[in-house]
Amino acid sequence: MSRVVGVIDEYKILETARDYIIVNTNGKYENHGHFKKLSTCFVLIRLMQRKTIPNKPFMLEAARRITTDATYKEVLSNKQQKNKQRQYYYNPNKGVRK
Repeated sequence: MSRVVGVIDEYKILETARDYIIVNTNGKYENHGHFKKLSTCFVLIRLMQRKTIPNKPFMLEAARRITTDATYKEVLSNKQQKNKQRQYYYNPNKGVRK
């Protein structure tokens, strides 16, 4: 079972036994996301209201899933593609014993 923690515009925050769920009431079933902390839910809702791109990859994916705005969803998808092409630092000497 779940209980409603808060409602902000079209976003509803539900608390379950394990986590918190953000549901977009204007969307379908697939327009929801799961989070461990309540504060993360409020941060993500504020970012989606302002149409800001999140920095964290899991928040980027969650915002893309939750939103129903087509232009914002396309901007988030483009950012994900750019992050996949990004070159990450790799330390080849990590774990070498002397």
